[in-house]
Amino acid sequence: MAGFIDISQLRAFLEREGVRTAYIKKLSEKQDNEKNQIYFGSQLPGLINLFPARLSFREGSTSTQKRRSKAGQPIIEAKLNFAWLSRSGERFKAPHTKIIDYFQYPEVRMSGFLRDCTNPPDALRRENQRAYGQRVLVLGTGRDGTVLGLILTEREDSLVRAFPELPFVSSSGVLQILLVDQTGFEDPATILHREISAIVRQGWHWSRIMKPSGVKPFTGNQGGGYTLEALLGVVANADKKPDAHGFEIKSYSGSRISLMTPVADYGFEGEHSFREFMERFGRPSLKGDGTHRFVGLHRAGETCTGTGLAMRVTGYDPTTGTFDAENRIGVELFDADDGTIAAGWSIDKLANCWNAKHANALYIPAKCRIGERGGNEYAYGPTWVTGAGTDVFRLLRGIASGLVFYDPAHTIYADGKTKPRPQWRINSSRLPEAMQQLYASSQTATV
Repeated sequence: MAGFIDISQLRAFLEREGVRTAYIKKLSEKQDNEKNQIYFGSQLPGLINLFPARLSFREGSTSTQKRRSKAGQPIIEAKLNFAWLSRSGERFKAPHTKIIDYFQYPEVRMSGFLRDCTNPPDALRRENQRAYGQRVLVLGTGRDGTVLGLILTEREDSLVRAFPELPFVSSSGVLQILLVDQTGFEDPATILHREISAIVRQGWHWSRIMKPSGVKPFTGNQGGGYTLEALLGVVANADKKPDAHGFEIKSYSGSRISLMTPVADYGFEGEHSFREFMERFGRPSLKGDGTHRFVGLHRAGETCTGTGLAMRVTGYDPTTGTFDAENRIGVELFDADDGTIAAGWSIDKLANCWNAKHANALYIPAKCRIGERGGNEYAYGPTWVTGAGTDVFRLLRGIASGLVFYDPAHTIYADGKTKPRPQWRINSSRLPEAMQQLYASSQTATV
């Protein structure tokens, strides 16, 4: 196809690829630096969580001269499943693309996007970029989870010369947000606030689920979450993308809210089968029904009476709030008597689970009743909490403070069937406090 003429044409193109939210950066006239990297901002909170990625950690910062440098804190690398899009929609894999969070500077950069790509954008080549004039980078996640990139240029796309003003991801003024399924240019948080407010005011809603084929009644115990998603126009999914307008949406009704469910990747549980772990650390159910369970609330600095195990955050100094990359950073359940690590979660494991959906989040209470025609009905609010900008270090601090705790419900039933259920949770009564710790910014809203 020819170049993009207007923003509606760009939106239609991205929608065909399954992109719901696009991130825009107007590139500098010259390449951002001599390493063919693109500057994304000065360590934006949660920026590395905007795209599905495989996170890894390398040696910590050693700089003590740079302003705001965090010496010793590990550098995050987010490896992307990335492809450049041609204007006809053809994909060209760029297998070495990654986003790096350099804590020592501090800044975030995208790199490796030209290496071993069969047809990378010519406008990104340092020796050719001047011929293309102003350039605009467009990034978004396709329906298959691939992060897609597109370069618009002043030479090829008349849209570039009249590109609309869009809201920014943060106050840094680097990345802008384009909601593909909208017609205007409102901030995603504003749109979500308006949609949630309408749902709350409408009162009770019959239990439903949105599938690719349409909205259908739902009878399971997950109706509160599925109904809210359906009311927001979100197809029920098991993928790792946020639900609506870049936000993970969670409804809750009990005293505890589940955040994530990563399985331990080291210690006894990480190195043995589930049955072997339960044989050593599980206990017979108090009901005497033949089941074995591993249950109990585990908080950092405390010993759980149900399992006899204590919890600690390693590689972290709570007095200074700093992390030391020279030591293993993670969370461990351990036997205080003999030092055995029953279960351990590495920083890589926690980061990749937390990264999946939690860049932005909204939590809202839900009530349930039986409707006049039978079947469940749900009502939401009237108060909800949103958070924006997070990373694994905020999560680890939340665990170290006790606000985030481990509350497993592992079970082997009398008939031999197994049910692993790792759960990291917060108390709903402390939700605003937890959101303030887990996110760079949080807000409480009420209809």
